[in-house]
Amino acid sequence: MKSNSEVVVDIWKSHHNYLAKRSVELKEFNIVDYLANLFCPGPYYYYIIDSPTLTLDLVSDSVGTLLGIEPEDFSLEKLVNAMHRDDLDFFMRCEDVVAHFLKNCIPPEQMVNYKINYCLRERISDGSYRLFLMQTLTLKTTEEGALLKVFGTHTDISHITTVNNHRLSLIGLNGAPSYLELDVFDDHLFDDFVPYTYQPSELSFTKRELEVIQWMAKGLSTGAIATELNISIQTVFTHRKNILRKSGVKNTSELIAMCIRKGYI
Repeated sequence: MKSNSEVVVDIWKSHHNYLAKRSVELKEFNIVDYLANLFCPGPYYYYIIDSPTLTLDLVSDSVGTLLGIEPEDFSLEKLVNAMHRDDLDFFMRCEDVVAHFLKNCIPPEQMVNYKINYCLRERISDGSYRLFLMQTLTLKTTEEGALLKVFGTHTDISHITTVNNHRLSLIGLNGAPSYLELDVFDDHLFDDFVPYTYQPSELSFTKRELEVIQWMAKGLSTGAIATELNISIQTVFTHRKNILRKSGVKNTSELIAMCIRKGYI
């Protein structure tokens, strides 16, 4: 069974020529310019990914203060492991959508003109979880548009909101058009987008999804569940769709049977 960090690497590698094959030396650049584009008020840490090796060229000292991980020990695997397990599915789909967009929807020279933006919960140094705004910028690509260097920053925005909207924004810079508030689980997000399929290491239903499952098991309709949970019918519909997708079953009957076997209900 592959680890979550190995799965996200497989996602990246599943997109032809998305990661460059050879590293290049990172020349001096003014990091303040990138922070100015990415900065959001709140504690933050940043890093630079060398895409061909998926190692980190640079990690800010603040990762130690925020996540309790020494900069020299920080890695892609530790970053993924710090994420809340209920956000992993969203994270992986975002990365799949981003790779598709950068490789198929814009010309290679435009890749450096997009800021990737979405939120995740991460485990901080005291063991609790905070909501972080994750933003990345492509620093350098090959002529064919394969990633060489990517700059990322994660900003603690829990003082602004603790609710993740689970939306992805592709923010155009230098006049490039933006694509905001994308639902990455929308079946019609991109006409030619085929999601990467993988077997999760374990089912990771959120607390709300478990509540929906329990009401489904009692035979309640989507509208009745919305009333019981005081949420919209559309929200319940989205939860039901995500539950079926995560579980890999075809219908509600199979879902209920599986959840009984696994002790969810």
